[in-house]
Amino acid sequence: MFNFINNIYIAIVVIIIMSWIVSVASDKLGDVLHVLGIKLNIPTTVRGATFDAIASSFPEFATAMIAVLIYKEFTDVGVPTIAGSGIFNVLLIPMFSIIAFKGALALKVDKKNIYRDMFFYILALTVLGSFMFLGQFTYITGLVLLLVYVGYIVFLHRQTLEHRANGNSVEEEEDDDDDDMSYFAILGWIIVTMAFVWISVDAIIASAGVVALTFGIPKFITSVIIIAAATSIPDTLLSVKSAKKGDADGAISNAVGSNIFDICICLGFPMLIAGRAIPVEFARNIGMLIFLVVSMLVTGGILLKKSGVKKHDVYIMGTSYFAFLVYIVGIALGKWG
Repeated sequence: MFNFINNIYIAIVVIIIMSWIVSVASDKLGDVLHVLGIKLNIPTTVRGATFDAIASSFPEFATAMIAVLIYKEFTDVGVPTIAGSGIFNVLLIPMFSIIAFKGALALKVDKKNIYRDMFFYILALTVLGSFMFLGQFTYITGLVLLLVYVGYIVFLHRQTLEHRANGNSVEEEEDDDDDDMSYFAILGWIIVTMAFVWISVDAIIASAGVVALTFGIPKFITSVIIIAAATSIPDTLLSVKSAKKGDADGAISNAVGSNIFDICICLGFPMLIAGRAIPVEFARNIGMLIFLVVSMLVTGGILLKKSGVKKHDVYIMGTSYFAFLVYIVGIALGKWG
């Protein structure tokens, strides 16, 4: 389908254009699911960790599905993309959200929601790491990850029920003319936007393969940097948009909640339907797994400070991501892993 992507120059242009299409389509998907969340009277933080996360994480889901179904390169494309995107999401998205927040310098978020998302995220990583240590991913791995996400949704549903029992409805202002969109129209937009994202992600994967071939580096590297960054753009824009509106809590919930979706659904579902055991090298992936945990602890620690989040905390997040890039470059140069 993308045989015309046969040199580095075309590949770079395709990555830029398709990343833009992914961003636009994901943004529309997010708007549509936002309206659906309003219709279902789902509170802001719960919607941020589910509907917004699903909308912004669909590029990652498409990447993993295409990797396992079309390219048969789940461990070289799917897993590193999700891992790279996860580290990007946990460190850089909160960083950009803090920078975009136009409130007081001491930004405080709902600690209960941070503890909630941290628990389920670490649980998902523990499951992933355990099966990685065993040397292969199977349908059982996918099933367990899906069950973790089901538990997450059940917990969120309980929060929703408590929210409604207290006589509350949606907490934020709504001035969108699309609020009266029919469920049929919502379904139509969901299908169209997901199709655009799927095709665009396929082109990005093909282009990243050309980049890897041109520079003689493993696809693992281009996946964890290029594809991960391209598919994380919707997450970034959605969270920054929320932060600019003063909804820092929703922005952070989306960043962390989308990672739970990435690990549990974007990796779990392809494992479930792969129809075969997928070999995985623990030694090659343990570094990324450690960075996933450390990045969550860094951001979580900053968000849970009693004094609240300060603007200067973005330097810690940025430095942590830089350390990750140094590690990846080290692998590419053959110094580690």
